[in-house]
Amino acid sequence: MTKIMSRGIKNITPEIPALPSLHLYMIWGEEKIRQMVRYHHNLLRLSELDNFLSNDHDKFEHATRKTADFFVDVLSNGRFSKTQYAYPALKMRYFQITVDEHARDVWLEMYKKAIKDMKMPSECIEDFWNWIEPLSLWMINRRTMAHVPRYPYKDIWIDFVEMKMFGSCSG
Repeated sequence: MTKIMSRGIKNITPEIPALPSLHLYMIWGEEKIRQMVRYHHNLLRLSELDNFLSNDHDKFEHATRKTADFFVDVLSNGRFSKTQYAYPALKMRYFQITVDEHARDVWLEMYKKAIKDMKMPSECIEDFWNWIEPLSLWMINRRTMAHVPRYPYKDIWIDFVEMKMFGSCSG
């Protein structure tokens, strides 16, 4: 029997991210969450990623609405949304395009920007990031690396801090 070589790339099944608390939903509400998803999707359209989201208006609107529905459902723990979604089949949703580790990194960077630009309450960022970062692993449909980089909040929290908060270091 022939042994198939995997070139060191492990087939990983990412953990299902723990549901975030209701805190962000209670502070921001449904409309602000939908605005964040739209903003993120617009950032992706402007990013270096080609064809990550459709340039066709109707397809873009459909994808944005469906993603926003999912976020509202999850962030409200299903209590306040009209639709309930199972965990999305992110690999299948993005299967027609290549989503490798680099595309995932760009996707996460655009969420960092959305979090900062939309001024997500600081007390909600860690909980949201701890949900969105492992969720992003589910998008990868073309592995190119033996090890997928992870970005735990404890390693990236400084990205969310406004440097002006630290004041001047000069006398």
